[in-house]
Amino acid sequence: MSRDLAMNLRVLFDISVLGAAHAHPHSRTGVFRYVDRLARFLIQQPDLDLSWTPYGNPDHTWDVLDALQCDPSLQRPITASLMKRRCVDFVAGPVQYLASTHAYPLVRPLIEPCKRMQQTATFSQRNLKNADIIHSPFHSFPKLDFSLPRPVRFLTVHDLIPLKFPELFDPAIAMTQRQTLDQLTKRDWIICNSQNTRNDLLQFCDTLHPDHAVVTPLAAAEHFARCTDTQQIEQVRKKLNIPLNAQYFLSVCTLEPRKNLRHLVTVFEQILNQLDKDTYLVLVGAKGWKIDSLIQYLAKSGNQNILTPGKVDEEDLAPLYSDAIAFVYPSLYEGFGLPPLEAMQCGTPVICSDNSSLPEVVGDAGILIDAEQPDDLGDAMTRVYADHDLRRSLSAAGLERAQRFSWQQCGQMTVNAYQRAIESIE
Repeated sequence: MSRDLAMNLRVLFDISVLGAAHAHPHSRTGVFRYVDRLARFLIQQPDLDLSWTPYGNPDHTWDVLDALQCDPSLQRPITASLMKRRCVDFVAGPVQYLASTHAYPLVRPLIEPCKRMQQTATFSQRNLKNADIIHSPFHSFPKLDFSLPRPVRFLTVHDLIPLKFPELFDPAIAMTQRQTLDQLTKRDWIICNSQNTRNDLLQFCDTLHPDHAVVTPLAAAEHFARCTDTQQIEQVRKKLNIPLNAQYFLSVCTLEPRKNLRHLVTVFEQILNQLDKDTYLVLVGAKGWKIDSLIQYLAKSGNQNILTPGKVDEEDLAPLYSDAIAFVYPSLYEGFGLPPLEAMQCGTPVICSDNSSLPEVVGDAGILIDAEQPDDLGDAMTRVYADHDLRRSLSAAGLERAQRFSWQQCGQMTVNAYQRAIESIE
């Protein structure tokens, strides 16, 4: 090992996603979980000299400071963005600095006025001069002086779906992702959540060095575990208005066209006459974009066996997964697929699409179906409903499969990539 590697790697890690989630808890999606769990792993590594930055979304600089104050376990030095306007810098800069220190309680009343003053922000080269690695776990990249070997830029690419299926997204999202990819050079390193995402990345970005694209699979949080507490399960059922003695199929996702929920609803309605009349389909998740047609369809149909309780509390998900007949996920495309993994870790049989990254996650522990073939989905749902032995077999296989994924592994593979990147420029 080189002399530099024998010393602590100096890593600047963007946690603006944590600030955004602190301000808007409903935005705690898969990206939030990834950033949160990776940050918590990195902070435990004795060989990393770790600092935070909010450069990815400077509008959430103050929210990041709030989040850190609320969670002392995440305390680390924070390199704040620099204001463009001198008048803003003169006032907000010192307040922002003091808010990141023990003086936080004293300047707290000044934070809201300073937020309103802070219109835009940039990231300065001065923030980077002492870093070996700068890691953006979401869209956004600081420009670097490439005459210097360090820092090495890392970007996490969660998926390329906005570019592969632009019709399923707001055009601004695809444009932002395209602009980010256009900044990549052969010097940069990319973290991908799945081999499928890595394949898509190399297809859309020919400027990237293939050896610099690293796969680090995600994991389900530890609290996703089989729940056998009948009282807790009953409480969740009552809270979500799921009849106590009814069976139900479950889907958990943001309600948006890519999740193929209209297809799932249609298939469920077609097979309902083959099921007990007290069998339900529960669609859990916050409303995404272009979902009005599905909501209108459900309202017009008046089908009482389809429930849409919205986004549920995190602590209610494990009991909800555990009590379902099966978890059904006919998504059109995924970057990874955390909900099927969460379901497997709760011992719930999984039925999901055979496309994109989902086979990497589910393997042979679930039933893989063609996302666009109604007969495939209908047959899988009726089989799992009717065959108790099949349910037990899928449950056991899912529990075993889920053990292959851990945040410890994801974090260690990320640190290994950091070390490889520095070794490559020695």
